[in-house]
Parts: sequence; structure tokens; C-alpha cells
Amino acid sequence: MEKVSAAEKLHKKLKEEILNRKYLPGDRLPSERDVMKLLAVGRGTVREAYCLLQQEGMVETRRGGGAYVTELDSAKAGETLATLIRHGRVSLNHISEFREIIETQCAALAAERATPDQIKHLRQMKDEMEEVYRISTIGNLQFYEMELELHVQLAKITGNPIFEWFNITFKQNATRFTDILISVPEEPEAAIRDWNELLHAMENNEVNRVATIMRLHCYYFQRVMQEMDKKRNRR
Repeated sequence: MEKVSAAEKLHKKLKEEILNRKYLPGDRLPSERDVMKLLAVGRGTVREAYCLLQQEGMVETRRGGGAYVTELDSAKAGETLATLIRHGRVSLNHISEFREIIETQCAALAAERATPDQIKHLRQMKDEMEEVYRISTIGNLQFYEMELELHVQLAKITGNPIFEWFNITFKQNATRFTDILISVPEEPEAAIRDWNELLHAMENNEVNRVATIMRLHCYYFQRVMQEMDKKRNRR
């Protein structure tokens, strides 16, 4: 069995305390001297543990000394997923399956937590998206960009930054599938219908209904991806 160093043990302990919100963003972690005295460890152990936390983006050092807990950076958090998508390490089907699970829960939480003004804002965005579709030619990428932005805004309503960074990353890497979607004539109509039904359910506080609509919305997306992949493989 591989031996765990004192620094790794301390790193794990501090990381768990941060994740369990003992230390909040902006809080200063105990000084090296305090940790050394409290846990009877050497200065090198403390510095290595703090360095590991800094490499993970969980803390930052500031002028004057000390390590401070950082806010979650959506851009940094999404870098790994974005890299996997760009380099084809995950397939469209992998993304679609994962997205169906994430988006369903995201929509349910948004329905529980949304204010009337937030729902009104979503409906305004949906109306603008629909107007773009009505006046544009088939295959207008702006429609799909606006549809993905609706998902981002829905995620923001949950108050959970993990939902938000996933949707932002997904949107930023959408070029892998928008060329597929614009070749499906009925897709915009289906998306508009889904959003109309979803927003109506949110306005009526029908949380389970919202979750069901989003699950089916994402499942349809997954089916389109699978069918287009099959067609490409036959060529």
C-alpha cells in the first residue's frame, strides 16, 4: 500500500474543510505557524499542502502573506471539459447522455428557485429567439446560440455555479454539433415548443413537469446526434 505523506494528509484535511464550507471564499486559512503548532507538523509540510491547494485553484496567496480561499472560477473549471470536447476524447453521445441528467436536475432546481422576474426574463429571451427563427433563413446559427444561452440563464437561476460552468463550457464548444442541428429542419420548431411548455410550467410552479420537459428536450437532442453520427459512419 502506498504511503500517504504528511503534506498529502494535511492537504486532504484542508480541502475537505473548504468544500464543507468551514472556510468560505475570501477567508484566510490559518497561518503556517498556527497549523504547525496545532497539528505538530513541520513548516515544509504546511507549505507543500498549501501549494497543492493553490495548484487546484482553491486558494491564492496575497501580498502581505497568507492563503485565502478563492471563488469558483467558471472559466477554469470548464477548461478540462472543454479540452476533452475539443480533442474528441468524449463523443457527442457521451456529452448528450451526461447533459440529459444534468439539465433535468438543473431545470427542476431553477423551477423551485426562480422569481417571477427571472421567469419573465427567460420568456423575453425565448420570444427574441423565436423572432430570430421566424425572420431568418434555415440554418441560422444565431438561433442555436440564443437557445444555448437560455440554458445558461436557466442554470444561473439555480444559484449553483457547477450547473452554470457546465452550460457555459457546452455553449463555447457548440461548434461540434451546430453544423448537425442546422441540417434538421424541424429542430427549431421542437425547441421553441419545448421552451414554451417549460416556461408555462415554471409560471405554474410545476417542478416535476419542468424536469420532464427538459429531460425529453435533451433526449431529442441526443437522438438527433445519434442519427447524424450513424449517417456519417455510413459514408
